[in-house]
Amino acid sequence: MTTLEKFDRAVAAYLRNATFTGKSPVTVDNYRFRLARFRDAWTAAHAGAPLHDPDYTDILAYRDKLLEDGIAASTVKQYLVELRAFFAAFARPLLVPGLSYPENPVEPSFAPRTKKRPYDQILNDEQITALLSSAKPDGAWGKNWPRNYAMIALMLSTELRSEEIRSLTLEDLDFADEIITVAHGKGDKFREVDFPLFARSAVELYLQSGIRPATLPASAPLFGVGENWKIGTRQWLHGVTTRIVKQATGVDDVGPHDLRHIGARLKLNAGATMEEMQAELGHSQITTTKIYTGRLQTRRGRAGAKTVLARMEQIGQTNQLQAELRRPPQAV
Repeated sequence: MTTLEKFDRAVAAYLRNATFTGKSPVTVDNYRFRLARFRDAWTAAHAGAPLHDPDYTDILAYRDKLLEDGIAASTVKQYLVELRAFFAAFARPLLVPGLSYPENPVEPSFAPRTKKRPYDQILNDEQITALLSSAKPDGAWGKNWPRNYAMIALMLSTELRSEEIRSLTLEDLDFADEIITVAHGKGDKFREVDFPLFARSAVELYLQSGIRPATLPASAPLFGVGENWKIGTRQWLHGVTTRIVKQATGVDDVGPHDLRHIGARLKLNAGATMEEMQAELGHSQITTTKIYTGRLQTRRGRAGAKTVLARMEQIGQTNQLQAELRRPPQAV
């Protein structure tokens, strides 16, 4: 068995085990994508030379290449954490007899230290307001703008997680009762969250745009990608989000989870209780939610948060009127 065959067998066993132990198909696909990315970089670095099991220098070279390619430091950290877990699974030949990586080449210290405190103010009120407009920012892709705007609106006003946004279907949206049923939350726990006017109107404008094929069943992903309309990857949503935020505000590397934090900060400073935010965010323990108390601001900051939410409501009303004007007349 060659070095490359050994790695490929290990990957196949790792993914199979992840499936059998209950990891979601999306998570398994993410593992597959990241391991394939490492394989490509590792083999390319040794092109024309004998290939050996990955070592520390290979991991450092891979990390540096990811950063040079413009991958966000937080994403690079996640890649390395998962790569370390992969090699740790083969510390002993448990998954496949005779197959092991007793030396884990991924040191925790290799990962960039990029963790943001959940109460950091990533965007100021003016920058958040710039994200609320349904007008396409300069440089944004016109074809997909209604879809992208709807996703941004949901992230800011419902605080859904990346996986929850990507897994949403039309069946999860109740426009009449203004509720979203989160059927694929963390730990596959069901919960209901408010579906505010700002998000409802943005989603309706998106559905009217024709980007999502009208022939799809209601059970299909709301924001699918590709000809087969599959659930998008975490990398896809992160890339779309960071690009839009940069175009609208000039701030780099603001991803879906950051917008979730921003939405929570606005509501806390506008008067939401910890218990309300615990239910909204889907935290199993209120101690997790209490971390967000660091977001509480001065009286001026609280007034600013209320102003932003009022502007969100106002834009939602404008978008709703626009959507109503676009609806085809009902047959008499």
